[in-house]
Amino acid sequence: MTIKELALVSLGRWLVSLWNGLFVEQMYIIQRELDKDARNKFSFGALFLMCWVAVVLTLMEYYGHSGSFLYRWFLAVLPTDTQYSAVYRHVFWSLSCSAGYLLLPAMIIILTPGDRFDRYGLKLKGMTDHLWIYVMLFLIVLPAVIFVSYTQSFQRTYPFYHKASRSLIDLGLWWTFYGIQFFCLEFFFRGYILHGLKRHVGAHAILFSAVPYCMIHFGKPMAETLGAVIAGIALGILSLRTMSVWSGFLIHISVAFAMDLLSLWQKGKFSLFM
Repeated sequence: MTIKELALVSLGRWLVSLWNGLFVEQMYIIQRELDKDARNKFSFGALFLMCWVAVVLTLMEYYGHSGSFLYRWFLAVLPTDTQYSAVYRHVFWSLSCSAGYLLLPAMIIILTPGDRFDRYGLKLKGMTDHLWIYVMLFLIVLPAVIFVSYTQSFQRTYPFYHKASRSLIDLGLWWTFYGIQFFCLEFFFRGYILHGLKRHVGAHAILFSAVPYCMIHFGKPMAETLGAVIAGIALGILSLRTMSVWSGFLIHISVAFAMDLLSLWQKGKFSLFM
């Protein structure tokens, strides 16, 4: 066996060991912690939840973008002679995410007898106990983000609002609605889907939530879309271990804001902060 072949074999074994340690073992731990009587049973609740998720994502695909008639209605009530009109499309996107990822699931939770929002990872109690996990994961992800920030596809994509570098007001407006969107997204995938399914399928709920999470990244740079698979699993494990969506939300906005800043820096538009 050549040195190159030996290195590839060693790398493969290390990656398998890393996968088992970070993901597989954690899923086994979560599976043991969940109520055994609630696992692997057919449930109308689980079936309805996944069907409702499909409906929500379909509605967002067809009506939650700037080409829909809802966007034209949205523009009709806003002033057009303002320098910030370019951000309207992104505001509409954020509001449509709020409606789809938060309001529609919330409607089902409210209408379901005995259901409560704190069952879906929204508890604030104990949040500070897990901040070290957030910091650690952010520091792990940051080098990869810095690396991909040198690519043209990354710089063409971020920030989504291309006038974000014009002023701090532009950047602040963009980040406000960007952050709202991330909270709603985190609640939908790591709150509503994940915690809604865990009592029916146990730790497998992590995979059920990771698949549609990957699919909403279609159209973005391939590295980010593939990374969404790993991120979806990792954030799912984190949410079930901490029983909260807040750490995932903090990681999400921190990485997203860092991506915007790195893109501005790579394009020489960092003078905004000087």
